[in-house]
Parts: sequence; structure tokens; C-alpha cells
Amino acid sequence: MAQVSRLDLADGHANHTLHPGTLSALEGAFAAALKEERHGLVHRVEREFLSALGKHTGQRYEAHSSHIVYSASVGVDIMAKYLSVRRYRTGMITPTFDNLPALMAMTGVELVAVPEKRVMPEPDLDELDRLGLDALFLVMPNNPTGTAMDSAAVRRLLEWGAERRVLIVVDASFRLLEPTACVDLIALAEEAGADVVTVDDTGKTVSLQDTKASVLSVTHRLREPVSEVVSHCLLNVSCLDLRLLTTILTMPPDCDEIRRARTLARRNRAVLRELLAECGRTGCLPGTSPGRDSALSVEWLRIGPDRDRVLGRCRDQGLQVLPGQPFFWSTDGAGNPPTGEWVRLALLRDPEEFQRGADIFVSALRTGP
Repeated sequence: MAQVSRLDLADGHANHTLHPGTLSALEGAFAAALKEERHGLVHRVEREFLSALGKHTGQRYEAHSSHIVYSASVGVDIMAKYLSVRRYRTGMITPTFDNLPALMAMTGVELVAVPEKRVMPEPDLDELDRLGLDALFLVMPNNPTGTAMDSAAVRRLLEWGAERRVLIVVDASFRLLEPTACVDLIALAEEAGADVVTVDDTGKTVSLQDTKASVLSVTHRLREPVSEVVSHCLLNVSCLDLRLLTTILTMPPDCDEIRRARTLARRNRAVLRELLAECGRTGCLPGTSPGRDSALSVEWLRIGPDRDRVLGRCRDQGLQVLPGQPFFWSTDGAGNPPTGEWVRLALLRDPEEFQRGADIFVSALRTGP
């Protein structure tokens, strides 16, 4: 019999309750949007959304080099088409969320696995040279590990990219949750003379029942060719979606949904780690885990060879947790059994819901075969 999932800690998108003040503001924004003058609406709404997002990411989104798309996956797919047409040999970080390399592979991009430790938190430029890349695709902070670079390391990578003429694509979908990652990567790239693409996303942080938007931004040499690909894939994103998202991104400090999401992720991370400590399973946390104060909205755990048993017990109790093996996209795991020992838990859930899910998960860990 198929199991009915009552608790979902698998989906990495934000799925928590908004502040009452935000809910009230959204009601007003929805009504106003339906009555708005339509002449020049798209450009006006896009401009306001990009300005609001930039105040949180620290990036300035120029209209002629920033493209709003419906999701990060759409932005990645656009870049996959760009890389495929140019036959770029592309390095892809591993482990990382498996739909990213899948989108690349489906368009025929030649992929080269780049272990995370070779590029973050400090890039091994000699190793990157050895790979003979035309492009390098990073996720920063990485999903699922949370690993990123400091500003000095970013600059070194950009200078390397400029010198070697390697295009660098950065999926920054989780950076709204990590203030140190909120810098203007495009401006840094222009300063270094590098060709860079960034992908931002609201869905990992803003909880609006999967109403979300992403922004594909490029440095100046990429404006025309990337714009051409975008024009074949998308006309524009719903102005209603953008109005609602802009409302959330411009709420006053007492209703700041970005700050609230960070607080919630930290709170739920602390709850989970306390439960792991109580049952003697802190060893599930890899040495590279984010610090206790990290607001990254996922937790990456290595629970050992009984992972499938643990996940089965969770499903029996109505809890969905994401198996970690697909993140190791460059291997099927057959020759490397440890890839089948990992799970990823999503943290952006209401405290009571997350507590129930964490209790079920830890209970499954405690239970013997």
C-alpha cells in the first residue's frame, strides 16, 4: 500500500508560515495588482522586483544583463543550452543537487566532475588547470553541504577564470540565507575581467506556496548571446508573482521574511543537533558541516549503511526525508558504497512541524535493525 506523507523534510524549498503582517500586506498587494495600469507594467514591475531582491543579495541587477525567470532550474536550463551550443567542456561540482548535472547532460554538455574540496572553500587552481575546462559550474553555498568561499577566495577564482578564459556559472540559490555570501559577484567579475553568470532564487527562502522567481545575471560580454537564448525560452514572468514577491522582500524590519527564515533555519538546526547529541549520533555530522549558527536551510547527514532502513521507518511514520546518494551525481554508487549512507533534511518548516519530523527521524536512528 502506498504511504501517505504527512511530514515533508525532503523538499528544500521554504514551506513555513509567514508573519501576520506579511499576510495582510500580501492581501492588499494582490488586490492592487489586479487593478494596476497595464501600460509599461512589465518593465515597471521587473525593475521594482530586481531592486528589492538586490537589497538582500547585495547584487546590483542591471536591466540589460539580468533576466527574471520562473525558477532556478529554468535559469540553469538556459545556461545548459548556451554551454551545449558552444560545446564547452564544463566542470560541475560534486556532490550537488542532481537536477543540475541532469539538465546539463540532457542538452549534451560535456561534464567533468569537480570534487567540492578542489574548489571550495579554497580553489585548487593547479587542479582546475589540469581539467582543461571551458566553463565551471558551482553552487554557492553548496546544496547540500553549505560550503562556500570567502571574498578573497572568490577573487582568486575570478582572476583565474579571467586569465584562463573559463566561464564561471554560480548557482547562488541559497545565498539569501547566508549573509556573508550576499555580495555583488557580477561587479567583482567585471573588476577581474572574468565572464560570470549568477543564478539567484527566492524559492529556497521565501515561503509563498512555491510562487517564486529567479534571476539570471551575466557580465557584459555575455549579455547579447545569453539574451538570445532567453528570448527563445521565455517572454516574461507573471507580474502578479513579482508583485507578491516584491511585497515580501520590502516588508519592514519587524516582518522581515528573510531574517525570519534565517532565524527559523538556525532554530531547527539546533533542535535537530540536540536530538542527535541525546542519542549519541553527533557523528552523523561531517567535519565540514556548517556551524551551529548557520542559517543554511538544509542539513546534510551521513547516517551509515542502515540508511535505507532508517528511511523506511520514517516513511512508515509518514515522514519523507531525501536520500543523499543522487547528490553524488558522477557515480551510481556501485563502486563507492558510502554514497548510499547520506540524507538531507530541509529546515524551513514551522517549529512544531519540524519538531515532529525530527523526533520521528531520530527515533528511526535509535531503532535497531
